[in-house]
Amino acid sequence: MLKHHLREMIEGSPNKRISYHDYMDAVLYAPNIGYYVKQKKKIGTKGDFYTSGNVGDAFGRSLARWFVHLIKVCGVSPRIVEIGAGDGKLAYDILVCIKETEPLIWDSLTYVLVETSPYHKRSQVDRIGMFKQVSFATEAEEWTSINGIVFSNEFFDALPVHVIEKNDGALVEVFVTVKNGRLLEVKEPLTNRNILSYLTELSVTLHDKQRYEIPLKMVKVYEKIASSIRLGVLLTIDYGYTQDEWKEPALCQGSLRGYYQHEMIKDALVYPGDMDLTTHIHFDTLMDRGEKIGLACGGLYQQHEFLLKTGILEELKEHQDTDPFSKTAKRNRAIRGLIVPGGFSEHFKVLLQTKNLAGTVKIFPD
Repeated sequence: MLKHHLREMIEGSPNKRISYHDYMDAVLYAPNIGYYVKQKKKIGTKGDFYTSGNVGDAFGRSLARWFVHLIKVCGVSPRIVEIGAGDGKLAYDILVCIKETEPLIWDSLTYVLVETSPYHKRSQVDRIGMFKQVSFATEAEEWTSINGIVFSNEFFDALPVHVIEKNDGALVEVFVTVKNGRLLEVKEPLTNRNILSYLTELSVTLHDKQRYEIPLKMVKVYEKIASSIRLGVLLTIDYGYTQDEWKEPALCQGSLRGYYQHEMIKDALVYPGDMDLTTHIHFDTLMDRGEKIGLACGGLYQQHEFLLKTGILEELKEHQDTDPFSKTAKRNRAIRGLIVPGGFSEHFKVLLQTKNLAGTVKIFPD
């Protein structure tokens, strides 16, 4: 079905090719057949990838305690909006922690899960639909003025991108075509004005033979989210790089890749519709766009550094059980795995941005 859909898209295009943006949009989000919307488990052991929120409950509980601090100390409204909420596991951990520890905040809390996948939305309802604090939304709904906390965990990396290269001093865009039934890349001189404007505005320069992803969709979605915030916090948790890091030789081939049954696949054109596609996001772009919209940058942290600031060590439990497979022992190992060098958090960063918070507030607890 999806391969037929892609052939129709390519053969129906004027030049018999489509951009990587359009290819990714189709294989990930095409109604009923795209990876994220089809009836398939995607996260966890039986899926294709893990997120930090699926490694026990300590990640969510650490976020919950920090959200409580923002509400009690920084004057942020008890309204939490999670963008790209997936199967609802992270929301469940956050909600349960607040319910157990902060009954007054719990009574006034609203928690909005924003998710486009019908499969994941059903999982959310099954998991947390019993909480009156919860409501569900899609990206098609209009954003309104938000006073509260808006956050995402591995959301922007799944948005479609354009792909360009620099070959013999000239910039080209990489397209997808079909030949003899196979999906193939084809390169043509870069003429897309929006891509050229992006490169100019951010002073991006490429080395020869360097491949680079242009996240125009990320910029559009981010600006819509950031513009909706009147007072509060915008938190972006994802894997990505700053512009200086993108210049490193190890990243000369870009970051577009697939994940299929927990195996990293370098060729983005295999398993269309059955494989997750992802890219590392451009954090400098988010900081630049946020500043223009009026957000202040509260810092770009390594994920383990951020979790330590939010007090994840408080989740470690003392125990005398010598069984390494006991529930407490396994949970403690999962927590350490989020904060030790080389652990699960190694490739993730956390961008903290604020809007109209008093300059004297302590954004992190002591």
